[in-house]
Amino acid sequence: MSATFILDDALVPARFGLLASLWANQLGLPLWSLRPRFTGDYPDSYQHVAQAGYCVTSGLFRSDTLQQEVSDIARLPARDAVIVLSLADAERIKHLPGRRLYSYANSHPLRLQEGELTLLEHTVAYPRPDHSALRIGLIARERDQRDAYSANLEALHAAAAQLAVSVDIRFLSPAALSGDLHELDDLHGIVLPGGASMASVTAQIAVARASWQRNIPTLGLCLGMQSMCTAAVQCHPGCEEAMLAEVAPDAPLHSFVPFDDRRHRCGLLPFPAAAPFDQMLYNHRYRFNPRLLPHLLASGVRISAKTDDIIEGIYLADHPFWLGVQGHPELQSRPDAPHPLFTAFLQALTKPA
Repeated sequence: MSATFILDDALVPARFGLLASLWANQLGLPLWSLRPRFTGDYPDSYQHVAQAGYCVTSGLFRSDTLQQEVSDIARLPARDAVIVLSLADAERIKHLPGRRLYSYANSHPLRLQEGELTLLEHTVAYPRPDHSALRIGLIARERDQRDAYSANLEALHAAAAQLAVSVDIRFLSPAALSGDLHELDDLHGIVLPGGASMASVTAQIAVARASWQRNIPTLGLCLGMQSMCTAAVQCHPGCEEAMLAEVAPDAPLHSFVPFDDRRHRCGLLPFPAAAPFDQMLYNHRYRFNPRLLPHLLASGVRISAKTDDIIEGIYLADHPFWLGVQGHPELQSRPDAPHPLFTAFLQALTKPA
């Protein structure tokens, strides 16, 4: 069977490839992507972690059959695959044989069409919070979480649906947070997400420290875990200026440092949990500074997961829920199968203080 090309009109990263992913999942066919280009302030455009060990367009996170994302059309398969590309790149593949479908990612609902025939519809919408909703602070810009990297929202709503609870997700831009962090006062829980921009780290560290002191359940993901570890280390005398080397290369003390071999640790790797979540997707070039491990442990933080001497997970034992992981469990959540870290986080929010 010749390849099927899906020409996608998405204007933002979170929408690109979404319908193609669902269509390829439904057919059980391999999905390939011709890497698109986006204009605008979207630092997390290419933050979905492919199992092959590199990052691809963030909207592909719903794919269960993704093979590769390439920039060279010569690397695309000729048959037995679904290939998604930007509508703006249609001229690049006009000489290639194969079926053409069109993904209307800016419509409501999203539509996949072949001529006048609608093959698939998908609605990107979440339930409105009710009066009993759990108030969750997502420490990030709203546009980043909706338009660039929507996996965190999807994972939280999937967990809420499984637990039959309502959630009110409040986007708290790191740059706009107040000095006293009064924005946290009425929250039931906090999520410190990952991301490519280091501009959020100082605020994430402050929020991590405040959530510890105020007993607010907190889940840290990748960069979020690094912020949590740094907040803990900064409590140790003499370590007040500790900072991620990626944020401040000239800082006197680094809480997270590059791997000695300068590797990019990216892909699907083992994680100590029950199947099918005994693996996790990772994307990081920095690891916790092993010289500071005694200071981290002295703060009360415990290590829940390690690979050799790489810290993969942390928690506080005397806290309702203060847990971080170096990986990206949100990318493995599905509407009918949320990642257990998200359900555990929401369950912690419903327990009496």
